[in-house]
Amino acid sequence: MLSVFPDILFLAPFSYFLIRIALALVLIFAVRRHWSRTEMTFRGLAMIEVITAISIGAGAWTQLGALVGVLIALFWLVRPWARPVSFIATLLTLVLCLSLIITGAGPLAFDLPL
Repeated sequence: MLSVFPDILFLAPFSYFLIRIALALVLIFAVRRHWSRTEMTFRGLAMIEVITAISIGAGAWTQLGALVGVLIALFWLVRPWARPVSFIATLLTLVLCLSLIITGAGPLAFDLPL
């Protein structure tokens, strides 16, 4: 199938960068929601989320961070009281994490492709 805009196909690798930034923003939003709670469960979850967000956003150990992100998203799905975003946004977070596990960090990252 022909592309509608073939001149911009050279930008395709930068889609991984956009996925990384979107996922990091979702995790930072979750940190803000969880850190405002006083229970230690939420504070511990917020610490894991902030480390994961920094790792994914910076592009350092992205696939490992995305794997932790999958576990976080699955935790949000299993425990609705801990979910900082809607159910659909949680499913999209899970898909973003799986996408980064498969594709890697892309350009503008500290990860080096092997």
